[in-house]
Amino acid sequence: MKHSFFILLGLLVLLARPVAAQELDAQVDLNLSTLSDMDRQNFLAFKHDVEGYLNNFDWTTDFSGERIRCSFQFNIVSDNGGDYTAQLFVNSTRPLYKSTQLTTMARFFDATVEFPYYRGQELAHGTNFRPLESLLDFYVYIILGLDYDSYKLESGTPYFQQAQTVAVVANSAQGTGWQQDVTSIGTYTRVGYINDALDANIRAFRDLIFMYHYDGLDLLATKPDDAREAIGTVLDSLVTLKRQSTAAGRSVFLRAFFESKYPEMTDLARLFPDNLAIYFQKLGFLDPVHQTYYQDALSKMTRPANGGG
Repeated sequence: MKHSFFILLGLLVLLARPVAAQELDAQVDLNLSTLSDMDRQNFLAFKHDVEGYLNNFDWTTDFSGERIRCSFQFNIVSDNGGDYTAQLFVNSTRPLYKSTQLTTMARFFDATVEFPYYRGQELAHGTNFRPLESLLDFYVYIILGLDYDSYKLESGTPYFQQAQTVAVVANSAQGTGWQQDVTSIGTYTRVGYINDALDANIRAFRDLIFMYHYDGLDLLATKPDDAREAIGTVLDSLVTLKRQSTAAGRSVFLRAFFESKYPEMTDLARLFPDNLAIYFQKLGFLDPVHQTYYQDALSKMTRPANGGG
């Protein structure tokens, strides 16, 4: 009886422990086409190890719901004795409320990736600078920040702050791609993006992005009229803020938002059939990088149907 009691007590203790959050459903892909067959052997375990690093760790203390679907695609460009130069594509999505549709939350192309790697290398979590792990940490916290921000106003701030801490440590260690570059046209850099995300001048944009997701996209399936009104309000408010803010024109954060959303926002034009030209004019003002894309979409939507005969 005493033995059974201690077994039961042990089970209760295990059940009382917090369940691992395991926030991510991450997929890692590799393009090794530039490497020799011998060099490719070095990466046999890379996908497995990086996915384990991303998916089997508790990145938060309060995460609930479905795991965040995300992908990390490494394009290995060159090898210099085990020090690799690469490009990294990062993507994440989240589901829309009562819908099978997904919306893209993060879409980054990072062209300045360098890290040493050898087969069998153990990837370790920590706060010191580690070229590969710090890169992964940074983008995980960005993914979490964007996801949290879309469900509750500015609730992503703690994760953006953690990403900024990673960037500060990496910058102090003079890691490649962590320079404090500042541009006048919103060109993407890691440090520029995260500093922008936490800049008080950008907070109003983040609040509108919350409204775009929570009051707009999440209501498309259940309250389409309310969703349409919210999306229209967000677009008008973004236009007003950009006209009033000198920071908006060079905002890395705002530019990255449109990089992830421009196909979706083009598709949302269907909600404004009587104001297509004005709708796309606003998008072009907010996101001049994709101006041609918007003009082509407007042309296709307003093109007369071909008659028979």
